[in-house]
Amino acid sequence: MSTALDSNTQEDDQHDITPPDDTEHPEISRQEAHEGGNMLIAKLLALAVPTSDSQQTIPTHYKDIAHLPVQQQLQWRAACQEELEALQKRQVYELVDLPPNRKAIKNRWVLNQKMDGQKWARLVAKGYSQVEGIDYSEIFSPVICYESIHLMFALAALENWYITSLDVKTAFLYRKLNKEIYMKQPEGFTTQGQGSKVMCLLHALYGLKQATLRWWRELKAFMKTMGFHQASSDARVFIYKHPDR
Repeated sequence: MSTALDSNTQEDDQHDITPPDDTEHPEISRQEAHEGGNMLIAKLLALAVPTSDSQQTIPTHYKDIAHLPVQQQLQWRAACQEELEALQKRQVYELVDLPPNRKAIKNRWVLNQKMDGQKWARLVAKGYSQVEGIDYSEIFSPVICYESIHLMFALAALENWYITSLDVKTAFLYRKLNKEIYMKQPEGFTTQGQGSKVMCLLHALYGLKQATLRWWRELKAFMKTMGFHQASSDARVFIYKHPDR
């Protein structure tokens, strides 16, 4: 009986190795799909990401957009315009004249494309051009402690807790700056008739040296209003105690 079972199992395995003729991706066999592993992940990624000549090029710099087909140029510039409108809506900056003896920092466009083909742009400040003592003073902010994360996962597993997560979009834009920072207008989007003006940043922007610290302080203040308090062993962990418990 044992020999018969082993023989049947071997036949089934051999049958699984050969993919059916109508499979969508004959490069992946049934056995590979069943076993999983890094090899399967690599193949799936290769199939998911287009590699044909028709794949649209992601420009490294804003000036590279001018070398793309007209339709793609319009899409990339529309993504940049959408980013600027989002900054204006959040009142991240205002156009002003550059004060005497002050230097405006530079910026750059970071361009990317989502899996669905949607264009994505973000205006990032070149923080390396900031001057210490004028544009910033403090830059330190706590970073994640993996030991605390592991501990919370272990407690959740032991106590059968429910775990969820959230992502704060454009998190750095929520905190006001405590320093006057002036930045040049972004490439390709100089306001008509106000080319000599600069952007006075009212809120933190990605790339600024103090952006992470400003966001940390905003998060800390918000968590306090929600009734959370920091753990004594790890300032990055916030605990909420229900009043009825």
